[in-house]
Amino acid sequence: MFSKFIKRELDAFNVFGADAKRLLTANLIYALAFPFIIIFGTAFVKRITGGNNDLSVIYNWGFFAGLIIGYFINGVLLKNKIIIIRHLFAIGILLTVVPLSVLMFFGKNAGYYVVLYGLLVGIGNGIYWSCRNFLTLLVTEENNRNFYSSVEQFIIILCNALIPLLFGTFILGSSTDEDFKMNAYKYTSLIVIGTNLIACWLVMKSNFNNPHISKFVYFKFGKLWNTQRLLTFCVGMVESGFMVLMTLLILTVAGDEAILGKIEFSTALISIISIYVVGRITKPHHRGKIMLAGAISLIIGGVVLAFTVTNNTLIFGGIAISFIGVMIMKITQVIADPMIHSAFRATYLTSCEKASLIEKRDSYSYIMDNEYFMNGGRIFGGGIFIFITASISNIIALQYTFIILALIQLISAYLIEKLNKVELKIITAADII
Repeated sequence: MFSKFIKRELDAFNVFGADAKRLLTANLIYALAFPFIIIFGTAFVKRITGGNNDLSVIYNWGFFAGLIIGYFINGVLLKNKIIIIRHLFAIGILLTVVPLSVLMFFGKNAGYYVVLYGLLVGIGNGIYWSCRNFLTLLVTEENNRNFYSSVEQFIIILCNALIPLLFGTFILGSSTDEDFKMNAYKYTSLIVIGTNLIACWLVMKSNFNNPHISKFVYFKFGKLWNTQRLLTFCVGMVESGFMVLMTLLILTVAGDEAILGKIEFSTALISIISIYVVGRITKPHHRGKIMLAGAISLIIGGVVLAFTVTNNTLIFGGIAISFIGVMIMKITQVIADPMIHSAFRATYLTSCEKASLIEKRDSYSYIMDNEYFMNGGRIFGGGIFIFITASISNIIALQYTFIILALIQLISAYLIEKLNKVELKIITAADII
């Protein structure tokens, strides 16, 4: 029975063509490095700045700004046929880790200059993700995008579980010596570079061809894409919570990187199951409901966190209520994260396709524009945290930022429903606003 189940699930991947499977394989290799870049990049900045959460957010602001620059550089290079996409894809993979490694070796007293390191890491990520998004658009179709997006999230979440456990708990958690931990960051970054070299080699061996890109910078779009812009900005805001604030919350309230690794691993198992099931059984018209379910999950976690994080009364023989609040927030986040991302990503790819056909513009122009609003949302979400920190306190910011970001995702669910109802039609001058 179990063997038949495995065979049936493997056969489900036949809905993808050879290029789609090849892209998933390359992304799997890269995903092994991604938690180190995102989770432990933020944790390292917090460590070298004496626990300064604001500098950790500022580092990530540089990262988000770099993503936009990387997308733009990628578009210029591909448009002018200066470099083939396979080489550019590989360069982006390497650039995501080399600047971070330099920071870990030489950036102990970087201070506010951490924003420059974040900018360089972001540029590499921007090049990588722009190539990845463009190729994903080309190798998928409307009927398999829910499944493809879910498989991508499955890969990311699986690696987000394993790498924090291996590095945060087994390596950093094996010693209390500060010098050991700093060296662990340094030399693990070299291992990550080596892993990414393997991903580069796989990409270079692929058959991906250069896409044709014409003009890709526009400022006016039709109603469909303006709706997608608002959706992207809202999702970008909550991503600042997923990518930055959750790590800061765990490190501030619950412990060090060893605790971080254990929490990331144990909760990710829940996420892995939920995202694969959602991807296998849902259809395009379910995307709004998936986003709504993710928003409700986050709201529940945010409410619990808001009422427990500062109460250090011990219950059940020594379990702090603050830790319980963090764990519930994390559990609801890992349930919501794949739902929000799979619903958004599938909708975004379809919106790119529809808008490109309606407005007769290059699809890369929508991929590029989407990045402006995604990272604008991420920066704005981080800005909410810094504003509350400066106005009230760091703990209050950690308490209430998540619930603010979660409530905004109710808007996202409505926008996805609205976008899914849009049918293709020839655009008129009145539609450009």
